[in-house]
Amino acid sequence: MKIPNPRRVIGGLFPILRWSRSYDLGSGIGDLIAGITIALTLIPQSIAYASLAGFEPQYGLYASFMGGFVYAVMGTCPQVNIGPSALLSLLTFTYTNGTNADFAVLLCFMAGIVQLVAGVAQLGFLVEFVSLPVVSGFTSAAAITIASSQIKGLLGLKFNADTFIATWQGLFQHIRETRIADTLLSLCCCIVLMGMQALKDVPVKQAQDEKGKRSAAVKAKMLWFIGVSRNAVVVVLATLTAFLMYNDIEDPFLLTGDITPGLPTPRPPAFETVVGDKEYTAGEMFSYLGTGLIVVPMVAILGNVAIAKAFAKGKTLDATQEIVALGACNVVSAFFRSMPVNGSFSRSAVSEASGVRTPAAGFYTGVIVILTLVLLTPYFYFIPRSALASVIVCAVLCMVDIAILKRLWKTSRLDLIPLVGCFLCCLFLGIEIGLICGVGIDVLLLLYYHSRPPLDVQYVNDGTLPPHYSIHPVGGLNFAGAERVRSKLLALKHTRAVPVVPVTTIQSLPVTTENGQNGTNGRVSRDVEASGVRSADLLVVHCDSLYRVDYTFLQSLKMLVQDWSLTGRVIWCNAKPAVKAQLSSVLPDPICCDSDQLRAYLTSTDEQYGNSDTTPL
Repeated sequence: MKIPNPRRVIGGLFPILRWSRSYDLGSGIGDLIAGITIALTLIPQSIAYASLAGFEPQYGLYASFMGGFVYAVMGTCPQVNIGPSALLSLLTFTYTNGTNADFAVLLCFMAGIVQLVAGVAQLGFLVEFVSLPVVSGFTSAAAITIASSQIKGLLGLKFNADTFIATWQGLFQHIRETRIADTLLSLCCCIVLMGMQALKDVPVKQAQDEKGKRSAAVKAKMLWFIGVSRNAVVVVLATLTAFLMYNDIEDPFLLTGDITPGLPTPRPPAFETVVGDKEYTAGEMFSYLGTGLIVVPMVAILGNVAIAKAFAKGKTLDATQEIVALGACNVVSAFFRSMPVNGSFSRSAVSEASGVRTPAAGFYTGVIVILTLVLLTPYFYFIPRSALASVIVCAVLCMVDIAILKRLWKTSRLDLIPLVGCFLCCLFLGIEIGLICGVGIDVLLLLYYHSRPPLDVQYVNDGTLPPHYSIHPVGGLNFAGAERVRSKLLALKHTRAVPVVPVTTIQSLPVTTENGQNGTNGRVSRDVEASGVRSADLLVVHCDSLYRVDYTFLQSLKMLVQDWSLTGRVIWCNAKPAVKAQLSSVLPDPICCDSDQLRAYLTSTDEQYGNSDTTPL
């Protein structure tokens, strides 16, 4: 066993050791600008996402700095910013609702442990089993669920609701309690947010001279920066409005309230806690979190790897290192009272547009968040909840992917089943159950495809070889399609010969499915005769692209060969050594040959068992 080079292992585990060697002033300025810009987006988002998760605003800030520090050391994608996200905040609320922050911190810690184990064990490939339609249905349903959960904040209502259905039921029950001031403020915030977002896409007229081009570039950059900083601008303006009106009108808005200032004291996550009058042991806490211990880290991995792939720009992505880095971010963040974290696509897009050079941008973002915790938390008291709800709603609505419906309708309509199924299950049964249902639908479709392997049966009579049937199986043959393939080939064998005009080409045989439509599976006897070809006693299985046959399929082949060998033979052409060994284990003396030997085998076998033109089957 070859011992890996320690320097290479350490360099792979800590990519900062590689890119820091070429770090210069230009890279530092680019990362600083990106770090500041991301902080303007992250800070108001983190406060809002903490309320979405059901905790005090400071917990969103606690989750916003250590992830950036750790990822700067271990991450590989400069654009990724680790912190709270809308989806993980919703999942955190789902699994910790009715408890305290200790449950969220423990969930963050255990999610990191699961991610580290997945990375070390090279289990990142499991993410590939979740198809893009399922991911799209899941994120779209999550976005609608998140937006729905914030409607009470937009209208200034107070009621408890855990699910999509419960939220709308509560809304109709408490609609008469709507607060006009909060509703008007949230409406104004949403209008400003959408208007400022549109500013970054406003075209700037290009001038012909050099000075005019520079001026146009500056204007375009200013418009983009205003659009990017919209969350911070709206929160600041709404806070000023609430502060100015606070002394004139009694309780004009529902406010965020007191926020614990300062940095959290580093300590391990609590494995025992008290909620109300009930004491929870470690086992009871794990039991309460339940499937969240798996769902949360897997969803975080899925999101992070997807973001890194999107910004890889064709470069090779070390998905395993990304998973390990994300796990380390969660484990370390848990010691600073953080809820689960991962990358955010919106913040990553801001980072890319800001000219980020390396993952060091996370350092600058983390420092700004720490300064905010130390210096600015007393001023967060006056942040209206309706403003935070507006920030969340405008941030998540872009997650709803409607365009994929049109693309799937044009390319693969069957993929609409897992998308719509996952979407509806997430809305009406819950996010975690919906994701499991979506994966389950994918698995069922995968089994359906495998139970109908493409098997193009050809009749060959080109004058150079004796007439025979030819098939070219591709990939692996498994139990799901064993009986269907056997039935199809046996149907060929029991077809009666009919007088036909000599065929001088290789002809694909049409196959009729049970409902009478053309397809690749079903009854074939009637179609062979209708196609105008003669029956043959020889079947050639070309194994060039066949790499595996499972035990059930081998037993099915054994019965097929026994039946076919009554009046003919099955010849295995270009079988790989592994496939030959499998065939020899169940078949007595299988006939195997190479392509250059096929003519001789066909001729000798045809002479031995008679010409198929005159021998009835």
